[in-house]
Amino acid sequence: MTLTEPASPYLKRISHQFRIALFLGVTALVIGAFGVFRVLFFGDLGNLSTEVPWGLWVGLYEYFVLLEVGAVLSFILLRYGAGIRELDRLGPIIMLTALAALVGALVSIFHDLGQPFRVWRPILAPDFGSLLTWMIWLHIGYMFILLAELWAYRLGRKDIVKKMAYISVPAGAALVAVLGSFLSVAAARPLWNDLLLPVVYLISAFVVGTGVVLLQHILFSPDRGTETYHRLARRLGRWFIVWILVGMFTALTISLVMTYAEVPATAAILRQMLTGDYAWTLWVFHVGLGIALPIILLFWQETFESSRNRIWALLAASGLMIANFLMVPMNVVIPALAYRYDHVRDTLVRFEYFPQLVEWLVMVFVIGLMLVIFAIGIRLVIEPFYKIAVQTPNTGDDNSPDGFDSNIEIKSKDQ
Repeated sequence: MTLTEPASPYLKRISHQFRIALFLGVTALVIGAFGVFRVLFFGDLGNLSTEVPWGLWVGLYEYFVLLEVGAVLSFILLRYGAGIRELDRLGPIIMLTALAALVGALVSIFHDLGQPFRVWRPILAPDFGSLLTWMIWLHIGYMFILLAELWAYRLGRKDIVKKMAYISVPAGAALVAVLGSFLSVAAARPLWNDLLLPVVYLISAFVVGTGVVLLQHILFSPDRGTETYHRLARRLGRWFIVWILVGMFTALTISLVMTYAEVPATAAILRQMLTGDYAWTLWVFHVGLGIALPIILLFWQETFESSRNRIWALLAASGLMIANFLMVPMNVVIPALAYRYDHVRDTLVRFEYFPQLVEWLVMVFVIGLMLVIFAIGIRLVIEPFYKIAVQTPNTGDDNSPDGFDSNIEIKSKDQ
């Protein structure tokens, strides 16, 4: 490792990113605080009704759970399964992203609860025959796992990081499985009951998680500008394509099976998803901007001669897929609730749903809180981790501060 100046360009850049994240986060918290105030003090739950009791906040919760677990599982699969050792130094960024997403998930679902301040009851008086209890306990356990990994990264303890990584795999898989099962056991909802949601959600987690790893590598890698950086970005892009295609194959297979079975209620809800009032969210945002355009960019960038243009294409592909992936849980939750069954004759019962302003404001608040957590994590974990990595020679010892396998060359000029 070559150290040519006390303060590396990467540490300067990460400090700049801290200020940007903190400013955007605080701004979003201020804007969204009015929505939180309306929910907590006036019980304003937006456009929810007795027939559509779950909306944007439940969709956000599921989205952030898939993101938090998917980022960690994908990182571990790529690092230890595929043997991509260059990902070592990206580890703390991935764990910090997962922790911020976990907090975002909990705060999102907190606002959806009718009695949010009773959330302590399943903790102190658990009923382990309830999937809701398992979700809460798994979230708490997963949070402690992420905090332990971040603490190990801060100290440069590779041995602890590796052990916690193996623990986080079954914990994350269990959390996603319970999340999918929570809907699948609802026998009165044909779409949920017919879908293999635990399996679908686990595959979806790997899809979005691989996109997160690619995006975070492009934005935060200390190797930026080097040949290693561009080579790894291209390799991650190919893994991203594979997981998107796997996700598409899974969704297509399940849709064909559901259609072939010709269960009336399930087929009707599926038609509503494809051609009904919410079809634009599926075709425009999820399929168009979230799948088709990223695939085009991922294949197209392989033909680029310019490394810079390839990075921009990979950045756009991963960013588009992650942003529009919110439509996956939304299109699972909303159509199944908004379907008007034939036996319902009361015209006063509302089955339509679109988020109101207070719901969007809470979403802005949640994103702001995640950015603030990310900024704090940069200061408390990321900067100390890279200061140790830059200033300590790599001895190859798992217990040494710089036992992470990446011989990065810190130069005086950020390439």
